[in-house]
This record gives sequence, structure tokens and C-alpha cells, in this order.
Amino acid sequence: MEDFFKVLNQIPKISAQLDELIKLQKDGTIEKKWLNVEETAYYLGYSKDKIYKLLQDEWTEGIHYHKPTGRVIVDKDEIDRWVTTGTQVSVNQIIENIFINKKLL
Repeated sequence: MEDFFKVLNQIPKISAQLDELIKLQKDGTIEKKWLNVEETAYYLGYSKDKIYKLLQDEWTEGIHYHKPTGRVIVDKDEIDRWVTTGTQVSVNQIIENIFINKKLL
């Protein structure tokens, strides 16, 4: 019973912390790790068509993006890394390097 009252006394503190998190999220100071195609296009300043082209030609599923329920979600950290390193290795180039040239990048 004593544990119940300890937990009960923590509710106002938890509520205040949740309010603060909601405020931070609304202010945009909490960044998302996963972006949908539209958010990725906005983030990079590209069109959605360009993002779909990148998904098809340059980005690798399992690294740059995932499709856990059939819907594309993009890993913001990997996209940042892709932008800053300037490497644009296509899936076809990776396959060619592995199977034809028998070497990794």
C-alpha cells in the first residue's frame, strides 16, 4: 500500500514532464529520427518524385530507409550522412562490386 502512495505522489511530477515534452515537440526542438517521403522531400528541399528516384536508384533499403509496414520511412541520420559525405553509390554499383568484382566498397 505504501508503494501505491509513492506512485500516486509522483503523478504531478510525471504530468509536468509530459507537458514539457509536448511543449518542446510543438516548438520543434525535438527532432524526428524517421521521416516519411513528404517530410524527407521538405527536409532536403527536393520534390517527392526526386525522393522516390533516390529510393529506387541510390539509397539502400535497410540503411537509408525501411518499409516495416509497406510504407517508406527514411532514417534522417543516414540521409544526413549521405548528404555530408557526398557518396552516391547506387544499389546496382554495390551489387556489381560484390558479385562481379568480388570486393566491398
